[in-house]
Amino acid sequence: MIVIRHSIPRIFIKKRFWAAAGILLLVLLLIVSVVKSCAGRKESLREYALETVSEDFKPLVSQVLLRTPQGEQINTRLLYAVYITLFDNSRYPDKSDVRERLVKCFYKEEKDTPVPLEDTDGIFERIELEFGLSVDGAQRKSIAGMSTELTPGYVDSVSLLQKNLKSGDGLKNNIGLANFAWNALACKSGYVYGAVGQTIRMPFLQKQQRRFDGVDRADLTGEQINAIYLNFGGRPGFDCSGLIKAYCWLDESTGEISAKRPDALPDCTADGLFESAEVRGDISAMPDTPGLAVHRSGHIGVYVGGGEVIEARGNRYGVVKTELAGRGWEHYLQVPTLTYVRDGTYRIQDRKVVLCGGKIADTKE
Repeated sequence: MIVIRHSIPRIFIKKRFWAAAGILLLVLLLIVSVVKSCAGRKESLREYALETVSEDFKPLVSQVLLRTPQGEQINTRLLYAVYITLFDNSRYPDKSDVRERLVKCFYKEEKDTPVPLEDTDGIFERIELEFGLSVDGAQRKSIAGMSTELTPGYVDSVSLLQKNLKSGDGLKNNIGLANFAWNALACKSGYVYGAVGQTIRMPFLQKQQRRFDGVDRADLTGEQINAIYLNFGGRPGFDCSGLIKAYCWLDESTGEISAKRPDALPDCTADGLFESAEVRGDISAMPDTPGLAVHRSGHIGVYVGGGEVIEARGNRYGVVKTELAGRGWEHYLQVPTLTYVRDGTYRIQDRKVVLCGGKIADTKE
């Protein structure tokens, strides 16, 4: 009788336990499903913004970037988020006209030069005025939040990377390398291990991930390629030596970057570039010559004059401009296969630079 009397509550407790466990399992499955659904929507939105919306805006955005002061960008992420939210619908049948008018809300003209706007509310006010809309605070916040999930988008990198490159004698030289580095910066280029100017898309990142599987320096984990894609999707990608090789391999008549060009710089690493240089020295003795390369073990950058370096710094940073001092550079070198001009006036970025004896003697706006 004792056994029978005590077995009833035990059975009851077991049933309650399994019922609770079942409910908990269902809740967990529902949470996972919701999370996957949200992630899927984000991926779909990001892909749509890159492959469709940014592709449509590409000519307009590129035209603005070709005219802006180097290093300045319009907020393309916000541009795409605004377009998707407010204008990508049947109320606006003439999408070409909408895109042209909308882009102009993201910069102002100063002396025939477009100056990108940084004030988000100022951009929304211009949009309201241009299109006769009212975008309240909640909607502005929602659009700004959406923009953080989007990539920078496509640009005409063939045209942008060739700005100010051609020299009078047709030879590749240090001035061209300095300008190419500035152009890569203006494109908001990313860092991808092994890249020499390829457009950053997920298939390319996955290809590099497979190619350099097991190479710690590449750091191409799933988390890293997702971060690179979010921060630099649609823009050119370089690694540190790839930034220099891309200029040396660039065919300026076609925009193609290929190591198969006649007399091309050999495919080598940062250390390989340093070892193959005929002219090199200690960083403390470096002349003020734009287009020299600066080197430390495993890394290389392009000196652009004025105590500044442009370098493909890493997955997190992409192509950035840094100060020559404080980055641990140990050597300078002349890049093999390039001609280093010594005298004359040249355009670097948005300035005219006067060289005398291979060194910067003067700069003019």
